[in-house]
Amino acid sequence: MNQDPLPSAPMLTVGDIKQYFYCPRIVYFRYLIPSFRPTTYKMEEGKIRQTEEIRLEIRRSLSRFGIKGTRAYVRKQAGVLDAQKLFGVRLTSERLGITGMVDMVIIAPDEVIPVDFKDGAFSVGEVVAIHHKYQLLTYGLLLQELYRKRAERGFIHSLEDGTTKFVYFTDGAREFLMGKIRKIRQMILKETLPQETSHKGRCGECEFKPVCKG
Repeated sequence: MNQDPLPSAPMLTVGDIKQYFYCPRIVYFRYLIPSFRPTTYKMEEGKIRQTEEIRLEIRRSLSRFGIKGTRAYVRKQAGVLDAQKLFGVRLTSERLGITGMVDMVIIAPDEVIPVDFKDGAFSVGEVVAIHHKYQLLTYGLLLQELYRKRAERGFIHSLEDGTTKFVYFTDGAREFLMGKIRKIRQMILKETLPQETSHKGRCGECEFKPVCKG
């Protein structure tokens, strides 16, 4: 994998990565019309539900993730460290030029794992939406750089139905993501209006619909 640094201007957020895969125009309007950014009821409700989920998660074990460890802090038994859970971890990479806050991090002896809480039934069956997948992978890249541990996988937990799904981070996905990050910066710097999403059903509740559709 190419480890050359990416241009760091502008500094992107992990949310930008997710939104680009959802609809590139959301990121375009966010940077080119920064004053137009309404806060919706769904956004505020999601923050409240995530806060409650973290309160509950502190008490839970990591068994549903297939990981040994029952506490939110590190224990040492027979010279072996159990997994550690951290919440609301702020992440910034100057090399990647990306910042964000991940809901939960599992730090195991040989790996670091991002866990993202989603307000809703986010997927059908075992399929994870592409924008959620690459948001999670971006967290993985930031965590890997911070903790100097390999990020091989991540988890997405639904606050709606309580299901937890996993995503493996392949080398191909990493390369694909790095290419998209470069395209996002080129789009912003050159002020190039991208194509809208092909999923027209996403446009109905989009906060940028008034400026996108006129």
